[in-house]
Amino acid sequence: MFQVGEVSRRLNLNPQTLYFYERIGLILPPQCTVAGYRLFSQQDMERLAFIVRAKSLGLSLDEIKNISALRDD
Repeated sequence: MFQVGEVSRRLNLNPQTLYFYERIGLILPPQCTVAGYRLFSQQDMERLAFIVRAKSLGLSLDEIKNISALRDD
């Protein structure tokens, strides 16, 4: 499990981007510890890496959301 800081460092994302993706429904809310720390699984990391790659190819967040929905089905 990875905390927000670790996810941000590994994927070169601003931590606020993770919160934004969660708010718009691009990623599911991660698990939280009793202390309130968000914990991302390896599966969450893979989904975020996919989002980063798709954005680098010029896809919009709406397009990525649609592709992710198809992928989840």
